[in-house]
Amino acid sequence: MIVTKNYHSESSAILKKLLIELPTLTGGTLFKLGSIGIDVEGKDGLGGLIEEWFGTWAKNNGFAIYNPKVEEGTSQAFPDYFIGSAKDGYLEIKTFDADASPNFDIANFESYCESLSNNPYRLFSDYLIFSYKMRGTVLSVHQIWLKKIWEITCASAAYPLKTQNKRGVIYNIRPASFHGASSRFPIFNSPIKFVDALYKTQDTYNHNVVDKALFEKTLYAKNIDLNNL
Repeated sequence: MIVTKNYHSESSAILKKLLIELPTLTGGTLFKLGSIGIDVEGKDGLGGLIEEWFGTWAKNNGFAIYNPKVEEGTSQAFPDYFIGSAKDGYLEIKTFDADASPNFDIANFESYCESLSNNPYRLFSDYLIFSYKMRGTVLSVHQIWLKKIWEITCASAAYPLKTQNKRGVIYNIRPASFHGASSRFPIFNSPIKFVDALYKTQDTYNHNVVDKALFEKTLYAKNIDLNNL
């Protein structure tokens, strides 16, 4: 995995092609069981369908993309796709309803802290984000972005990092209103600010700084200096 704060060249090429095709990205979901088929109006499961559609679209358009869940038959949660001929990039697919604020799960909070401690390269994953609109049974892609995690996250009133919390338990990292809507909390805009907020949240939440220490040790071993990115 190449350490970089820039978007992977394959991700950039994918975004460029998708934006060209954006006006044509309309369709819907047909569900068939037995002899009966219905055009689906509900939004449940659309994120997974768009992710699966994207993999086929990318392959058909000649992009170097590799889905470990399909091609290795694994249940691996991260990444959604490896990209580049050398599989040297991570690409995550996220979706949300354009008529609402982004509310997708970026990652499980505890799993991300642990994963990042052992694999700092995860920090530099690309996030391809689709907003969509559903009008009856007609689905259309409204807008597409390519972002890094520090460009779609922010603080919250509860913690230095915005998260999903239920009854005092942190579950997932949640996105900021990165798409132009005004927000009380600005996006971080740098990897080191995001990492600092991540581990401050962990420390406040469960007073566990082991992962941060391991992360910093791994950065040093791999000669990665976030301050110079």
